[in-house]
Amino acid sequence: MARGKVAQFKLKLKKIYTRITRNRLTATSRINCSPIFDSRDKIIVENSPDADAQLRGETHNSTVNRSKSSLMPKGNPRLYLKSYLKQMEALDLSTCPNPVQACYYIPPSISRTTDEKRLPSSMIHDSVPHVLTVFITRILLTAWSIYSLWRTEWQQAVFQQAIEAPGTSCSAAMFGVYFSTRILYEIPDIILNCSALGISAFLSWTLLRTYNAEVFTCVGAPKAITKLYKYFLALQVCLQLEAFVLITAAALWVDQLFNTYIQQISAHTTVYEVLVISYAVALGPWLLAAWFGIRSEKRLLTLAFIFVGSLFILGSSLMFISQVYRWTFYAWPCLGCFITASLVLLVASVVLGILCYTNFGKGLAQYLYVEASLSSSNFAPEVFDRDVESTYIVNFDDKKLKAKGLQADFTTHYLPTLGSIPSRDSASSE
Repeated sequence: MARGKVAQFKLKLKKIYTRITRNRLTATSRINCSPIFDSRDKIIVENSPDADAQLRGETHNSTVNRSKSSLMPKGNPRLYLKSYLKQMEALDLSTCPNPVQACYYIPPSISRTTDEKRLPSSMIHDSVPHVLTVFITRILLTAWSIYSLWRTEWQQAVFQQAIEAPGTSCSAAMFGVYFSTRILYEIPDIILNCSALGISAFLSWTLLRTYNAEVFTCVGAPKAITKLYKYFLALQVCLQLEAFVLITAAALWVDQLFNTYIQQISAHTTVYEVLVISYAVALGPWLLAAWFGIRSEKRLLTLAFIFVGSLFILGSSLMFISQVYRWTFYAWPCLGCFITASLVLLVASVVLGILCYTNFGKGLAQYLYVEASLSSSNFAPEVFDRDVESTYIVNFDDKKLKAKGLQADFTTHYLPTLGSIPSRDSASSE
């Protein structure tokens, strides 16, 4: 009886071996990385997933279920694996400049602070958009770090099901401690981002309250000019964000196009190359045209900025006709987020450019020129303690009023001055 069972077992192994050698899969269709070893650790044959499951004594229902609905694209899983690792590398490189970019917006907010007791209105109006930009950037960084942790765990489950689980094409722990190590780094990153978000929220709220209080005690430009100036500042913020977002989005797409499997399945690579080169050449002059054209109210430069920006929006929208572009946008959330942000910023820039263009000739250029001239001449703008000629009487006896329980109300005005602020005591002594 025992000899008969041994003979049947040998016959079964021989049939399995014959079927393996007859139906060996090629490298282009499946990964064959589950070898059978002899006692000397030498590879005898590379088996198929079915044979591997039979040798393990396991059912192979997972393969049948996976063929109906797979989380990975059909074809060689090694291409998807290589693409994933390249995407994670590009993601880490693209998110590194974000904290530096957030710090970039801080100097314009505080660089014009003077030693006076009051804040210049130019600082007030410049700082609010920059403070909000820093805070919004910090929110996005924190949200992305939380999403990255979730996606890492999800991607680990995908590879576990498609590559590492018994009965799959590989059935081996190919990643080792990669995902666990990455999660260990992502958790402190979330903690740091949440802490930075809390600090940024507190500082932003404090600064905005201070700026809001100072606005009501300053006499700056007329309301019409202030409204136009806010449009210009909003456009400035969009341009500064675009300098990073547009370049990063284009770089990520180029990296996917030439360094991943996308290059092998793309049928219009030459068209993409022409579009990317044209985009790279036109981006710098486009940003400069907006900066100088709107600030100096140059109509031709502003029209060129609006026209080229509209072409950018049209080209970015037409790119979604490409199946390769749509697949990359869907499969890689990092690229999708940057492309979405670039479209939002492009639309906002064009709209703000049109608003500024329609308000040319209403005094914004003159106001910006005067403000720049005063700043370059070391003027301390709008820091008079009061309008001496209209509200202050030199021989007024403040002590007598205080003794009677009265207090003189001196209205504060802020006008350009070269000298220091005269104190009330010094004026009385004179």
